[in-house]
Amino acid sequence: VSVLTTLERRFNLQSADVGVIASSFEIGNLALILFVSYFGARGHRPRLIGCGGIVMALGALLSALPEFLTHQYKYEAGEIRWGAEGRDVCAANGSGGDQGPDPDLICRSRTATNMMYLLLIGAQVLLGIGATPVQPLGVSYIDDHVRRKDSSLYIGILFTMLVFGPACGFILGSFCTKIYVDAVFIDTSNLDITPDDPRWIGAWWGGFLLCGALLFFSSLLMFGFPQSLPPHSDPAMESEQAMLPEREYERPKPSNGVLRHPLEPDSSASCFQQLKGKGTSNVGGQSNGGGLV
Repeated sequence: VSVLTTLERRFNLQSADVGVIASSFEIGNLALILFVSYFGARGHRPRLIGCGGIVMALGALLSALPEFLTHQYKYEAGEIRWGAEGRDVCAANGSGGDQGPDPDLICRSRTATNMMYLLLIGAQVLLGIGATPVQPLGVSYIDDHVRRKDSSLYIGILFTMLVFGPACGFILGSFCTKIYVDAVFIDTSNLDITPDDPRWIGAWWGGFLLCGALLFFSSLLMFGFPQSLPPHSDPAMESEQAMLPEREYERPKPSNGVLRHPLEPDSSASCFQQLKGKGTSNVGGQSNGGGLV
């Protein structure tokens, strides 16, 4: 996202074209999120996440490929001013006037080709497809193989990285755009423009190459994880269960929620049953007394 305006000027794209490129990531993600979430839970989740990272690395490398397939960027020397035709027109100083800018002096800094446009869209779709397994399968894998009291911590770290990553991407994009776009092909000491010049185009492709390499090597580590980790016991849970007597788990809990001691009389009988029992005992006592007299 941080290099979209640079892509717009470099390849002569319209704002609608840049919007399609930016939304292609979400299109690739939404196209497979349901299938990956349902069928991926039954397979080898770490390997699926690793395959998704490799696909993302391929998409990042394809995003930088248009720079190496097109010709080098050329700009008109001399001071410039915005032409009368709008913000997309640069004319040499003094060439303007009532007649408008000279067509031979118009800055030809952007190359519009359908192949480059489609290549950028396809690269963003691959990035979206590769990012699909990370969130659903990664969260479920963490939740299944860590202690219950620690799962929220690890899941929180995962979502924090999902927010922290784009912030680092913007910083990386701003750093790359300060480097000239063709710095690897020409001697930048002969340039007479600076990053403050409107004709300047930065090395927008540098961030894609760096992120592609990092994604590839980090994805290889995911293939080393097993499909399921061996079960582990929770020492805190075992110690709590060992301190409590076994009868506490076997005794049924009364309906009123109050535990009763085993030696206490049953108070669940109704008032009528208690009075009936007392009356019977009194009658028996009087009959026994009369016999003794």
